[in-house]
Amino acid sequence: MPHTVDAVFQDELRRAGLPGRGAPAHLLALLRESPETHLSLPEIAELAAEAGLAVTAGDLARHLEALADHGLIGRLPTTTSELVYDTVPEPHSHIVYEGSGQVVDLHVSSETLLLMVQDALARRPEGVEVILRFRRPDPLSS
Repeated sequence: MPHTVDAVFQDELRRAGLPGRGAPAHLLALLRESPETHLSLPEIAELAAEAGLAVTAGDLARHLEALADHGLIGRLPTTTSELVYDTVPEPHSHIVYEGSGQVVDLHVSSETLLLMVQDALARRPEGVEVILRFRRPDPLSS
């Protein structure tokens, strides 16, 4: 387990109203350092174990929910019932491939996103499902 957590993560937690020390801080650092940005609870548990972060499954789930509730990570809609967390907190779009379960980030403008949806619907009108999620207001922007 890392002995120190980057001050940036500590400040980010404090600004969100969470403690800047302990397991949540180490967990946020692990998630942000992970090369994979879309992770399930078992995958995050494996990352934590590999890093030596001693946390029970219940505590891990609670920490993740707190991080998500405070806008430090996201929750993804998926094609399964398994929760998937997004380590990139900034709002962005996703493509979810039902067959493979692959999730791809789309960091594109609204105009480009609309063109992509139009193209996908034109190519496969019966094979595309569009889900719009309206995010809660950012708790840090109030």
